[in-house]
Amino acid sequence: MRHLVSYLASTGFAGFATSMQNMLISWMLVGMLVLPADRAGLIQGAVAIPAIIALLWGGAIADRMDPRSLLIRIYGIAWLVPIAMAFCVHIDEFHVLSVILFGLGIALTNALSTPALQSILNRISQGRLQRSVSAATLIGFIVQIAALTLASFMEIIGLTTVLIVQGLCLAAAIVAISRVPRTQEQHLPTTTALSNIREGVAAAWGNPVVLGVLTINFIALVFNAGAFNIVVPYMVKRIYDGGAADLGVLMIVFYTGASLSNVLMLIAPQRFPGRLYVISQLTRAVVVALVWFAPGQTFLTALLFLWGLNMGMTSNLARTILQEASPSRYLGRILSLFNLGMLVAIPIGVMTLGQIIEAFDTVTALIPAMVVSIGLFVAGVCVTKLWHYRSPD
Repeated sequence: MRHLVSYLASTGFAGFATSMQNMLISWMLVGMLVLPADRAGLIQGAVAIPAIIALLWGGAIADRMDPRSLLIRIYGIAWLVPIAMAFCVHIDEFHVLSVILFGLGIALTNALSTPALQSILNRISQGRLQRSVSAATLIGFIVQIAALTLASFMEIIGLTTVLIVQGLCLAAAIVAISRVPRTQEQHLPTTTALSNIREGVAAAWGNPVVLGVLTINFIALVFNAGAFNIVVPYMVKRIYDGGAADLGVLMIVFYTGASLSNVLMLIAPQRFPGRLYVISQLTRAVVVALVWFAPGQTFLTALLFLWGLNMGMTSNLARTILQEASPSRYLGRILSLFNLGMLVAIPIGVMTLGQIIEAFDTVTALIPAMVVSIGLFVAGVCVTKLWHYRSPD
């Protein structure tokens, strides 16, 4: 239990530092450097590409060496990145290049550390994987809300202060993860990272349960996470004539719902998690359909809470099933594919649904999410093995 607490502390500190990153980069590019949207988008995309490659590489490394030692090395360098950025701001060396390097540093930190963090959880959960995953995911959502709250005050307390807090959180993650016991390295035959990645893909392809989760999760993220990231802000602006504060309230409510879902999963782990995961695809279609009607703001806020509840549950269940059903030899690489899906799917969804918004209207972009969610429910029941998957816990 003591080791699990140390693990959760490390994920909390690291998660706090990385959760505020998107908001920090956006504010630096748009609010401080006042770049046009096309250039700012290009910079953010350029920062994301190396992170996608690093995520797969990080999974291969996590399967070959002690993930605790790997995390100590990563965080040991990473905490200097925001401190260096704070120094640049202090000496008036704040420009596009410094922002790119800062964004790239934190993106690589997140990509390289995520598979190692997730693979450690299997080894310290002591036969309570569902509860451990729920606790870790809950911590993630809580620190995300806290980080976004702090970042929203950066114009009041100063960007330098926020960056220093970000760096100190990464330094604290080093202390926390160092209290987790070292695990035995797996002495696998020496191969290239690309070969390890191919083996991970092959392992996922040969496991119907793992393949079903990865496929459904990716498709759902394209149309549903994409919808949350672009349709909801445009609804606030164009339909409800709201501002940043209104959008902020909806985001906090959404992630509060996601956090509550993990409390529920922590209290009541599932014997058949795949069944609930498939049903959640259908219930999400109902929630999105109600949002499509663009109800009053109070009802919309309640619907965003339910949407967050659903998102938190599906994220938790997907990750739990993968960690239970994946071969331990390839766990880090399979989790890298899971995280890669999130990195790739959301930008695809935002770009696609953004085109629909401009071609038709704002709420029309919610229709694909409804249709796809129903299709995923049908596929989950009739095509995949998820409906009959039984948890080994």
